[in-house]
Amino acid sequence: MSATDGIPEPALDAAATPAQHERRDPSWPVPAIVLAIVFGVLFAWFLYQAIGNLVNVPHAYAAVGMADRVPWVLLIGGIALPVVFYVGAALIGVRQTLANRVLLFAAGLAATSATALALYAASAFLASRA
Repeated sequence: MSATDGIPEPALDAAATPAQHERRDPSWPVPAIVLAIVFGVLFAWFLYQAIGNLVNVPHAYAAVGMADRVPWVLLIGGIALPVVFYVGAALIGVRQTLANRVLLFAAGLAATSATALALYAASAFLASRA
């Protein structure tokens, strides 16, 4: 009790510090991990397609006599970009709310999709100029 107003004072634990009472939220709680896995599967689809293109496109170009015109930069870029966009969205979203993480992953997936389409179009354009 305080001496002046008769209101009891809260008991203070000498061993407890403010840091022990303060609970920090983890940067990757379970819903965020599930979200990362779901979007990881979606990004993996684009990576799978890009690896398939890297394996099959050189053979297709060679079959039509254009083995010297294989767009290697586009094929390797098709593999690198899904990984870069996924990792970028994951790193930027570390301290974000779940809704912001969804938006980041969705934006990364949209950028991956648009880039994959642009790489297909560029490859077709280069092949048609033979």
